[in-house]
Amino acid sequence: MGRGNPESADAIFARESDVFVADKLSVLNKHQADMLKVKWVELRGENGYQRFATVLQQLGIPYTEYSGNLDTHLDKILSELFDK
Repeated sequence: MGRGNPESADAIFARESDVFVADKLSVLNKHQADMLKVKWVELRGENGYQRFATVLQQLGIPYTEYSGNLDTHLDKILSELFDK
């Protein structure tokens, strides 16, 4: 969901989502998502992108853990993902 839109978390509940990725989630939103068994990722949190691994694992999707510096490698990673 979009950056800077605090109401965007309402989409978790309105659309009955199974997975939710957001820039920022409130503690209440995280708690509500957990209660509804919605898998969530908050990108703005410290190392928030690492929660993707948890979600992928829960969904049975294979992945390779990333241990580098995301700030310096993000452009290359995105290029590899989207230039195919």
